[in-house]
Amino acid sequence: MTKPKKTIRESRPQSENFLAKFNLNEIIPQKHHPWVVLLVILILFLIFLNPLYFGNKTFQSGDIITMESMKNYISKDRDGFSLWNPYIFCGMPAYALGTEPTWFNIIYTIYTSIRSVFASAFSVQYAMWSFYLIILGITSYFFVKYLTKNTLVSLFSAIATSFSTGIIVFLFIGHVTKLTSLCMYPLLFMILLKLKEKFTLLDFLLLVITLQIFIQGFHVQIIFYTLFSVGIYYIYYTFRFFKKKENDQLKGLLKSAAAFVIATIIALLIQADNFTQIYEYTPYSTRGTESLLEKEAPKTEKSESDYYNYHTEWSFSPEEVLTFFVPSYYGFGNSKYKGPLTNNQEVEVNTYFGQMLFVDVAMYMGILVFLLGLYAMIALRKDPFVQFLTILTLISLLISFGKNFPLLFDLMFYYFPYFNKFRVPSMMLVLVQMSMPVLAGLGLMKLISLRDGKNEKIKLIIRNISYAITGIFILVILLNNPISKWFVGRVNDYAASIQQSKPQLAQQHQVLADYTAQMFTTDLTLAFLFISIALWSIYLYLNKKLSADILVGVFILLTIVDLWRIDSRGAKYTDNPDIKSLFTKPDYISFIEQQNEKEPFRIFNLKQDGSIGSFNNNANFHAYFLIEDFYGYSGIKPRAYQDYMDVVGPVNPALWNMLNVKYIIANQPIGLPGLKPVYNSANTVVMMNENYLPRMFFINKIEKFSALEFLNKVKSGEINPSEVAIVDKDNLKIDAIDSTASIRLLNYDEALIEAEVNASGNNFIFIGNSYHPGWKAYIDGTRTEVYKTNHGYLGILVTKGKHLLKIEYAPESFFISRNIALVLSSLVILGLIVTLVIEIKRKRK
Repeated sequence: MTKPKKTIRESRPQSENFLAKFNLNEIIPQKHHPWVVLLVILILFLIFLNPLYFGNKTFQSGDIITMESMKNYISKDRDGFSLWNPYIFCGMPAYALGTEPTWFNIIYTIYTSIRSVFASAFSVQYAMWSFYLIILGITSYFFVKYLTKNTLVSLFSAIATSFSTGIIVFLFIGHVTKLTSLCMYPLLFMILLKLKEKFTLLDFLLLVITLQIFIQGFHVQIIFYTLFSVGIYYIYYTFRFFKKKENDQLKGLLKSAAAFVIATIIALLIQADNFTQIYEYTPYSTRGTESLLEKEAPKTEKSESDYYNYHTEWSFSPEEVLTFFVPSYYGFGNSKYKGPLTNNQEVEVNTYFGQMLFVDVAMYMGILVFLLGLYAMIALRKDPFVQFLTILTLISLLISFGKNFPLLFDLMFYYFPYFNKFRVPSMMLVLVQMSMPVLAGLGLMKLISLRDGKNEKIKLIIRNISYAITGIFILVILLNNPISKWFVGRVNDYAASIQQSKPQLAQQHQVLADYTAQMFTTDLTLAFLFISIALWSIYLYLNKKLSADILVGVFILLTIVDLWRIDSRGAKYTDNPDIKSLFTKPDYISFIEQQNEKEPFRIFNLKQDGSIGSFNNNANFHAYFLIEDFYGYSGIKPRAYQDYMDVVGPVNPALWNMLNVKYIIANQPIGLPGLKPVYNSANTVVMMNENYLPRMFFINKIEKFSALEFLNKVKSGEINPSEVAIVDKDNLKIDAIDSTASIRLLNYDEALIEAEVNASGNNFIFIGNSYHPGWKAYIDGTRTEVYKTNHGYLGILVTKGKHLLKIEYAPESFFISRNIALVLSSLVILGLIVTLVIEIKRKRK
């Protein structure tokens, strides 16, 4: 009797209501879907980032301030292209910090012009960097649409990718060059998949352009990780096709690999101006080699930049994988507290208590995205592309553990080329953040297919799981208080563990324990709520109460709410004028400018009040006023400079004298010989260093000390830098100068020094600019050698008599690569235009 009833029940019309019969294609034709999706993505960003777009707000961090600091240097009128930045660390190559627009790269010019058109609609300049997040959403959509042919599922993955907390945080903290690369990541893999199936000239040219835009920001770490993922892709498919003896597929794969290699070479050649300069600088940077202490000191002695520890401080931990489920499981990065502790005033706090030093946000991708991605790994485990993404995700996750999983990380660190140049192992999680939304989209497609055929057993399983999750959701609400107490206990245990080493941080965690616990219980409750709603929606879909499009719409809506809620915690807005007000000219800068100095000099701000430009908050502030700073801020500072900081320390009169430091800024007078107070104001004293040496001066004697010995003698005061130097050249003989020797500076610019020199013999000149092979020297028009002097600075040997000395930073690699970029980028754009015209004509016929 039950069987006929079941048949009758199934025969009843169940698609009468709107939710059961809704179909996007019946409302919007397929051909218009891309434009609608583009509009939706744009609107979503306009809503979420509305304070940036319409509220005259911006983001503020050390990196953002540093970018603003370099604005005047980048926009400075100059003859030629800027190659040397003299304003921090006694000078460093401009490409390590940022240069003016590369007009000779036509692809870059077109792409950034589109970005400028977008940014022109908003008053806040920083809005232009959100352009890359929008592009990421668009490229993610097209990629998943290629895989699934489903518009709404593709939109779901696009939203999940572009609003992923671990991705959007780059906008919040000013790491925008990462977004420049990541926004092309989905498009790159889409083209590789298309080329595997069939090679076309159009796809090849698009691949060149994609790769070229991908490397424009030249964030080497992101580029490396992406190439690593491409390598996993080709290794996996080669092994698969070879094992299954699918020779035709293997040939297509090898053709696409050849196309990728050629396209990469062309893209690198177009970007070679950047690539060559960073490549040449790396061995002279803190990222490129070990410190002097690590090379020459006993193994037990460590510098502040101890190589392995320095590169693994931000190692993710296996326990923190739980933050993929509940983002505040280990507290959170930046969030806003408002309560009795601050008299109801909103303040920014950081409640993270995991193994890393600190984080800005949790690496959260959305609870439904995470679970759908896991579901795809299991339910679609036989699908080749799912297998590839699963392998890539797991390997990336394991590498992100850094020193917490040395079995894999150390293998990469010590034996994989260039891998040991990168800090922050947890950065590898970007590959997880990019892969999981794609897997989630494929998992959602699998859920949609469950309604095909017999599914009574599946319905029963989904219903039972739905009841279970809903029950857990209710229990979490009922047990909110004991769960909160358990979490407070975890926070207090952590605070106790760091009480001796970091008492202030420990106290902060204890004070904010209840706030952090409330954040955790809220996240946990909402996680089970979202899962419960999603599961019941699947159950209704399987029972034909909801259409597939409505089901996907539910997932989109839940994911938007979930991600926006977490993303907004890390979004620290500030009034846009406040950024500019930070660069109000301080009184000590005005005083120094009034001195009308005729020759180059440097300053050093030793103030301890935390003001911008001070010792602990340098932010390259003085570069904004085009004043050369002895100090600075950069993740890739010159290695030799850091060695001086490690061994000699920043406060050393002999070092100041050698490196042309004329003015010292402090909160109060400093009791060191040779410092004369010349300006006083509230909480600011400017002291002139009466013993400072000019930028160029003669040396009387070359000694054969090791670099470490020399630095230690500078530290102890045993060496007078105006008399003695060391040179990376054996058997270099010089004469002491007499009263006739002189140097008269004729011209000094960023990358050019010209001087009239009168040498009394074979005299040696020290120039206090950072050494780099790109420096060229000419005596009376004839090229002469530039010596690495005093472990990281310039030296030139001059013969007896009067000479015109010219020193310029002009690496030959730049001028060659600039011309290559102009020719190749022009040819690629021209080829694309011609190919598109031919393709359009072919389709019309």
